[in-house]
Amino acid sequence: MIIDVHYHLMPVVNEQIVDHTSKYAIQAASAMGKKITPEEIKKKALDTWADPTGERLIADMDEAGIDLTVICMVDNAGVEALTSEMIQGANKIVGDVAKNYPDRIIALAGVDPRRPEAPEMMKQCFEEFGVKGLKYHPDYGYDPGGEGSYKLLEIVEKNKGILLTHTGPLMPPARCQFADPVLLSDLAVDFPELKVIAAHMGGIHWRPWASLAMHQPTLYGDLAMWDIMAFGNYELFCRELRDVIDFSGISKGYSKSN
Repeated sequence: MIIDVHYHLMPVVNEQIVDHTSKYAIQAASAMGKKITPEEIKKKALDTWADPTGERLIADMDEAGIDLTVICMVDNAGVEALTSEMIQGANKIVGDVAKNYPDRIIALAGVDPRRPEAPEMMKQCFEEFGVKGLKYHPDYGYDPGGEGSYKLLEIVEKNKGILLTHTGPLMPPARCQFADPVLLSDLAVDFPELKVIAAHMGGIHWRPWASLAMHQPTLYGDLAMWDIMAFGNYELFCRELRDVIDFSGISKGYSKSN
């Protein structure tokens, strides 16, 4: 079975979202030796990224031979315009997509632990929306092992859910100190039943992740965005991947299929 554990479903796409996201696509294209303009990215994004029902995703999965995809939503309480009601509406959408394709899709909610109402939001996501876990982007400015996070992770562990959390450097305005894999170290102690997937395995800082994954039975990682290295510098990708496997074992990493 081929499983993609890290897919950002976008129910709605507008020019503001595209302007925020396209810089990462342009940077990735440059690293792979490809030239692409902001105008080209914007047109493709506005034409193809929005997928509120998951139909486009299922078609892509069939074409790529992917059996199961874990879709996720992301919350950022630092954006004043993004209200808890709006993010819960988006969390319901990913939950509904998973319900419509129960054999093909699993949904993770996005809830920022900085929100005062975050625990109630997380409970609703499990009880009403049918999600199977939580997606974090701590580089927005919070500690994934902090007190607010623990209140959410207690709910996730109680519901036998998983945590998929971003790790690794990103360009500004990302606060990369909060994306250090080392910040996940206490989760294995305080939440011994909680499965944690470190998205990107810390990126260029994969060694701290691997040193933890080698010792912690519930810590895993995925290779999302490693395709940039694979297409940009294949020899380096092979060397790094070989070292990752030698450090942590092949069972600790998930590949990113699309």
